[in-house]
Amino acid sequence: MKKKFLFSLLSLMLVGMSAFNMGVSVKAQEKLEVKTTFYPVYFLAEQIGGDYANVSMLLEANQDAHDYEISASDVTEVQNADLFIYQDDEMEYFVQDLLAVINTENTKIVESTEGLTLLTGSDTHDHEGEEAADDHDHEGEEAADEHDHEEGAHEEDDHDHEEDDHAHEEDDNAHDHGAEEDGHSHNYDPHTWVDPMFYAQQAENVLNAFVELDPANAEGYQNNYQALVDELTLIDEEYRTALADREDRRFVVQHAAFGYLANAYDLEQVAITGLSTTQEPSAQEIATMQDFVVENDVKVIYVDPTSSSSIAQTVAQANNAELRPLRTLESVTADELAQGINYFDIMRDNLIELAK
Repeated sequence: MKKKFLFSLLSLMLVGMSAFNMGVSVKAQEKLEVKTTFYPVYFLAEQIGGDYANVSMLLEANQDAHDYEISASDVTEVQNADLFIYQDDEMEYFVQDLLAVINTENTKIVESTEGLTLLTGSDTHDHEGEEAADDHDHEGEEAADEHDHEEGAHEEDDHDHEEDDHAHEEDDNAHDHGAEEDGHSHNYDPHTWVDPMFYAQQAENVLNAFVELDPANAEGYQNNYQALVDELTLIDEEYRTALADREDRRFVVQHAAFGYLANAYDLEQVAITGLSTTQEPSAQEIATMQDFVVENDVKVIYVDPTSSSSIAQTVAQANNAELRPLRTLESVTADELAQGINYFDIMRDNLIELAK
């Protein structure tokens, strides 16, 4: 009898512990599980999600979104998430392969630049630094004709991304992927986040996704979003002030990742390589850039210190130009994440370099 009693008591204790553990598990799962691709979209989700979401990245610090290939674990991680956020089809080509094998009914998918107007892009090198604009509307509806900045918007003529004489022909206007070398070409420039106010527009898309999935915490998400936009607006003002009197409006970079920054602040990006970090210029293109830096007495070439600078070094030798850091923010290091260094810090570091 006593054994039966002890057994029954033990059973009740185990049931109680199981119930307690289940309660903890359910409580922990009340937070949204959010999976992002790489740092720019991770930062948006992390800032807006705040304490209401568990946000993580697919790509590690040393991985490149331009040529990333999905793994089985990626599929599992995305499928287990409530929300999956990526930059756009022009940046993470691998996402289309990923979406083809997951159940999107269980995971909400958000393309952060959905409905926004992107600069046209090309993997050919434009040493005149000219950029055109085109529509990025995935629903087939007309996208906005202006780069409308809410919360401290730019003046109307500062960010007007209307089509110009360099726009693509009609059959090139579709937002699709061409086939060059590795099977990918950029019809649009995906590096939107280097313009703080364009980035703020992406933040609104992310906000809407959070609110849709978790309306109970809508006010919290809205407050986080507003704090993010306020800081982005402040950075935008800092850039405008610091760069307003920059005498030489041109700046030479290794990787053409600063078109939106140039467009926002009336600068001219001159890039050695194209929009993809995996593309290497031909010997003729390098020779052309060497001529350019000599003829224009270029003293500085900007490179991302997280990437190889060998191509820039080759070009810089023609005029003894100095290599200076300018972060693309496509990735941050594990040490930076551990130290709490974020988008705001790196954008301000970039401004210091550009304002020298």
